[in-house]
Amino acid sequence: MQNLSQISLQINTSMDALPFAEQSLDAIWSEGAIYNMGFANGIKAWRRFLKPDGILAVSELTWLTQARPAELEQHWNREYPEVNTASAKMAILEDSGFSPMGYFALPKRCWLDNYYRPMQDRFAAFLERNDNSEAAAAIVAAEEHEIALYERHSAFVSYGYYVARRTAD
Repeated sequence: MQNLSQISLQINTSMDALPFAEQSLDAIWSEGAIYNMGFANGIKAWRRFLKPDGILAVSELTWLTQARPAELEQHWNREYPEVNTASAKMAILEDSGFSPMGYFALPKRCWLDNYYRPMQDRFAAFLERNDNSEAAAAIVAAEEHEIALYERHSAFVSYGYYVARRTAD
């Protein structure tokens, strides 16, 4: 008997062109990626792959409050217009044939220790690899701006983690 923990599958394909049969998966887990398709588009596209009662677990940029500093709201509305509150994301799940099971916001340390600080540690090498070009410097400056916004306003935005069950058709 094969140990299931030793089975791995690597597929190099677009998120919106998955090669799975309809209702063939027990779960879909996506961290920090569904935004590439858009939250609503992604969950609607992936629903067909889940078996009845299948589980969808996705992280998504989420406002933590109804009111936010203008500079933060302007930045994220420009960078990712689908950013919204957890209640709005839950409503999208429900409207798309899912029953929400749970939600939590990732803590500040996840952003800083696991995302922003490692990115900052690579800026110098990135600039060097790109001959300190104007384009490379602009990328670093944009990322530094986003990091500074987050450091000032982490109480207002995070990644929300959403877990939902596919409802019957």
